[in-house]
Amino acid sequence: LPAFAPFSVPNAAFWEQFGDGLEPHWKRSQATKDGEDEVRYNGEWAVEEATELAGITGDNMLVVKSEARHHAISAPLDKPFDPAQRGLVFQYEVKLQNNLNCGGAYAKLLTAPLSGEFSDATPYTIMFGPDKCGDSKVHLIYRHKNPITGEYTQHHLKEPPTPPTDRLTHLYTLVVHTNNTISVSIDGSERRVGSLLEDFEPPVNPLKEIDDPNDKKPSDWEDEAKIPDPDAEKPGDWDENAPLMIPDEDAIIPEGWLENEPLMVEDPEAEKPSDWDSDEDGDWTAPMVANPRCADADGCGPWKRPQKRNPDYKGKWTPPLVDNPRYTGEWAPRRIDNPEYFEDLEPYKLAKIGGIGFELWTMQSGISFNNIYLGDSIEDAVQITKNVWEPKHNAEVAVRDALNPK
Repeated sequence: LPAFAPFSVPNAAFWEQFGDGLEPHWKRSQATKDGEDEVRYNGEWAVEEATELAGITGDNMLVVKSEARHHAISAPLDKPFDPAQRGLVFQYEVKLQNNLNCGGAYAKLLTAPLSGEFSDATPYTIMFGPDKCGDSKVHLIYRHKNPITGEYTQHHLKEPPTPPTDRLTHLYTLVVHTNNTISVSIDGSERRVGSLLEDFEPPVNPLKEIDDPNDKKPSDWEDEAKIPDPDAEKPGDWDENAPLMIPDEDAIIPEGWLENEPLMVEDPEAEKPSDWDSDEDGDWTAPMVANPRCADADGCGPWKRPQKRNPDYKGKWTPPLVDNPRYTGEWAPRRIDNPEYFEDLEPYKLAKIGGIGFELWTMQSGISFNNIYLGDSIEDAVQITKNVWEPKHNAEVAVRDALNPK
């Protein structure tokens, strides 16, 4: 296998290859459960080489070591990163060494300034990465600040791509451009493009007009275009009690039907066990098996006449519909200006980022992260892809194929 060689990205806002382990840069969360002293995130982390389909020797990764536990770990940036300047490029590797049945492998770009212990309550600017529990998707969520209320809203990418869930190392890349467009790539291949303004739910900008919540439909408003004919009467020969199905009187029993043969008979080859105690176990009876005489017959047992649809069936009578003479049309509340309306045409100006964290629940151990890049350079991300991820991925594929020859 090829040996690990450090790769330099001088202009990155954040670049991590875990060559120096965890401490002191990465910090496990010490957040406690509500009202308790017990640590909430009790899942273990380690920095170690891959144990499954390793492609590079000496290549350390951040690894989830526990199953069915909560995990949280984070690292601060040397200085806050501002996506409003030149956009944002975030890229990292995920290796599912034990596959993924239910769990997350997504990262959070934490909003600056950082404070307190990292937890699910820590504000984030972007959440991005694979997740599988039921459905499988690549999460992309960004938080936008309402300029009127000051509150943040989460906006989820519609129609996110599906991530691979094998044991190879896969590369996830997010690009946020200053024209509000986004791109999500997996293994260097673009899988989803969209707009911060149009392809997220809920939309970043609320509706300019809304239904008036105080407008009520008048009590005499008729919005039924058709009504039952009040002058119609049920015909005198209409029988509502006639059954839907009746016996077919023209049917005859098939010639090969064995009426006197039961469907099940005692197994003629069964023998009473030698240790059977009639006093304790009761009278022994042979188990029942399908009657072999019925195998080639048209049927066995009592014959019943088949059912057919009743030609006289009419069902429950209802009067025909006629035009409603009082019909006034479909009612809808009047539209009013939305008091919470605003228009932000530059949502790419996201909140500054102060750190990167992984806050996960997973049923599998062995989820691994590596080569984490944050910056504003697509060129840097491409160089990482070509010089770091591709050689590793190719080596892993070769190992996989060698272990599973055709």
